[in-house]
Amino acid sequence: MKRLFILTTVILITTIAYGQQWNGDTICSTDTLIVHPRLSIKYNPDTTAHPIQESYKMVECRTRNNIGLRMELGVSNYYYGERTKSWMGQHGGANISVSLAVDKFNLGVRFKPWTIEPAKEMVFDGQTLPTNASFNNIRLDYYVGYSFDFKNLISIEPYAGYNRTMFILLNEKDIGHDVPLNNTGGLIIGATLNKYFKMKDYEYLSLFGSAGYGFVNYEKVHPDLDNGYFEWTLGIAVKLFMKKSYNRRVE
Repeated sequence: MKRLFILTTVILITTIAYGQQWNGDTICSTDTLIVHPRLSIKYNPDTTAHPIQESYKMVECRTRNNIGLRMELGVSNYYYGERTKSWMGQHGGANISVSLAVDKFNLGVRFKPWTIEPAKEMVFDGQTLPTNASFNNIRLDYYVGYSFDFKNLISIEPYAGYNRTMFILLNEKDIGHDVPLNNTGGLIIGATLNKYFKMKDYEYLSLFGSAGYGFVNYEKVHPDLDNGYFEWTLGIAVKLFMKKSYNRRVE
C-alpha cells in the first residue's frame, strides 16, 4: 500500500511539473467616471488648505480576496492490510468536505461515512461480533493543505492532518448484545490534483483526484488488525472567493 501511495503521489507531481503559476485577475468596468476635486472640496470643507486640482478619470475595479470557501463531494476507495481486509474488506464510501481558503492555505474537515458488514467473526472484550452485524465506519479528517497553482487552472495541494475513526454498531437488537468497538485515529498525509473551470469572476468548478495514506492505529480496535490504509478519491468541488473593490485612476 505504501509503495502504491508513493507511486501515485509521484505521478500527480510529474503531471504538472512544467506548469506556470497563475494569479487572480483584476476586472475593471468599461464605464469611466469623472471625479471633480473642486466639487468635493466645496461640499466637504475642512480647515486644511487644498491645492487646486484638475478633474480626472477613474474606473471601478474588483479583484479576488484571499479569503474563500471550497466544498467537495467525492467517492473514496480504501485499501487495508491483509488482516484488516479479512475483517472489513476493501470498500468505498462518500467523501464530503468543507474547507476555508486563506490565500494558498486550506483548513478543512472531511466527513467519510460507510456501513460495513464484517466478513468474519471477531471477539471484542469477550463479546462476539458476528457476520450478520452491521456497523458504521465514520471517518473525520481534520487537515491543512497548501495549494500550488499553475497555468491552465491546474493546481496540486499536498495536505497533512489527523484522522478520527469511529465505529458505531447499528443492529445491536438483531445480534442480541452490545459489542464494544473502540474509536481510533492517526496522522494522514496526501495530495490532491485539481483541474478548475471558471464559472464567473472568482467562482470555480473543479474536477479532482486525490491519494493519501492514513497511519491509523487499528490495533487499538483489535490487536489482530493491521495499522494504516491507503485511499484514493475522485470528485467535484466548488471554490468561491470573496471580492474586494477599488477605484483606479486612468489617463
